Amino acid sequence: MEVDDAYKLTLTYFRVRGRAELTRLVFAAGAVPYEDDRISREEVAQRKEAGLFPFGQVPVLTVNGKQFAQSYSIAKFAAKVAGLMPLDPLDALAAESIVDSTDDVRSKFVPIRYMPVSAEERLKKYSDFFERTLPPWLRNFERLFDKPTELGFLVGNSLTVADLAVFNMCGYLTSPSCEVQAASPEHTAMGERCLEEFPRLKAHQTMVAALPRIAAWLASRPKHPHDNVVTLPESDFS
Repeated sequence: MEVDDAYKLTLTYFRVRGRAELTRLVFAAGAVPYEDDRISREEVAQRKEAGLFPFGQVPVLTVNGKQFAQSYSIAKFAAKVAGLMPLDPLDALAAESIVDSTDDVRSKFVPIRYMPVSAEERLKKYSDFFERTLPPWLRNFERLFDKPTELGFLVGNSLTVADLAVFNMCGYLTSPSCEVQAASPEHTAMGERCLEEFPRLKAHQTMVAALPRIAAWLASRPKHPHDNVVTLPESDFS
C-alpha cells in the first residue's frame, strides 16, 4: 500500500474519539502521517467564534492549508489517500454505503447522552436502544457476511474503509457512551454484550483489532472512561 505523501494533513477535533475516530483509524491503518490536533471544548469554542472552522464545527481536516468539514467526507478522502477505498466504482459504492449505514446506528445511539433528562430516564433510553433499536440494525450488518470474501473483509479481499467503519461502530457500541452509562454496571454490560448474538460481526471486530497497525493504534490512543466530551473532567484526559 503506497501512501500519497503529497498532502500535509491536520485533523482537528475534541480530545475524544467521537466523529474523528474513523479517520484516525484510517490514517493508522494506512500509515498516513498527519497531525492529530486534539483540542479542548474551550479551544473549539474560541476557534469557532473566530470563524476558523468552515462550517463552525469539528472535525475539520486541513489539507495543504485548506480546510474541509464533514466527518464522513473526511474519512472517505482519508481512505483514498491511504489506499483503503476500492478503485472499482461498484466496490467503492459498496464500501461507502456500509460507511454511511454505520451513521444510521450512531445517530440513534449518541444523542441519548445529550438528552436533558434525569439519569434514570437516560438509562431507560439506553435499555430501549440495546434491547429494541439496535438488534435489527446489527442483524443487517451480520447479513453482510452471508457471502463472505476469502479473507473475511467486507468488500473484496483486502482491508477497506468499510471494515474500519464497522469496527469503529462496534467499538463505540461496546464502550460507555457517557458518564451515566459508565456508572451503571448493568448498562455498561448491555454495551459490552451487544455483539454476542452476532458471531460473524464479532469475529470481524476481533480480526480487524488484531491487524498490526490497528493493534498499535488501539494500544497507543488516549483512553477515557467514556466519550462524552461535555462531562469529562481534565483528569480523565490521558
